[in-house]
Amino acid sequence: MTRTARALHVEALDALLSGRMADAAVARDWELLREIARLAQEDAPLILASTDPALYATWRAAVTKYHLKGWGHMTPERVDAVAQKVLDRRNLPLAGQAG
Repeated sequence: MTRTARALHVEALDALLSGRMADAAVARDWELLREIARLAQEDAPLILASTDPALYATWRAAVTKYHLKGWGHMTPERVDAVAQKVLDRRNLPLAGQAG
């Protein structure tokens, strides 16, 4: 499924705010997981504090929960590395098969 950048951003922000990172991980939706990690790593944009204080507070609280639940080690770079490992494993020949 191809998403627009905007659709990916909105879906990732919704997942972050509702704490549904595990759903994306279980589904192996690497694109979504990477965007969630990016949003959490970059934190809520400071401009939101004056333009949309409620969203700013909600986003900051979600990032705090993200870290408290142990997701802080999931950076965009780590998501890329895990996705690559999964892809590499799929491309390995099965034991006993000639390459």
